[in-house]
Amino acid sequence: MSGGPAPGSCCLPSSADTAISGWPLISGLEFGPQAGAVPCARLHTRLVLREWQQISLIDTAELVASELVTNAITATRAIGSVCPVWLRLASDGSRTLILVGDANPDPPRPIDPAGDTEGGRGLLLVEALSNSWGWYATHEHGTTKTVWAELGESGAA
Repeated sequence: MSGGPAPGSCCLPSSADTAISGWPLISGLEFGPQAGAVPCARLHTRLVLREWQQISLIDTAELVASELVTNAITATRAIGSVCPVWLRLASDGSRTLILVGDANPDPPRPIDPAGDTEGGRGLLLVEALSNSWGWYATHEHGTTKTVWAELGESGAA
């Protein structure tokens, strides 16, 4: 599960590979934009972090990956796309980066927790659990944006 393909050698956008080039531990998966991808992303995250001996980050990383993949699936389906959603994990031993790419060009927007909306508060959770998070535009292989979160052994900043 660790290692991963050489930059640009698979269907994951090379911009994601560029963002994590130099990180010694890399793993990634691609999913159809279906709800069943979320438990797969959680399990992949759990198993990879266990392999990387980052036991203290597993629960947090699993939750962050789940929120980001859920958002990516929702965003992809909202535009009627069948392009895949991808998950990429990277670590340098002290920091772990979770990257998720999707086909919807709209930037991620945290929703006001005081609102009536039933869902959509996942980014607030990601913000609370991660040291930092953000997004950047990409234009490769059906992916138009990448949302990322960085975790560290010390937890959220």
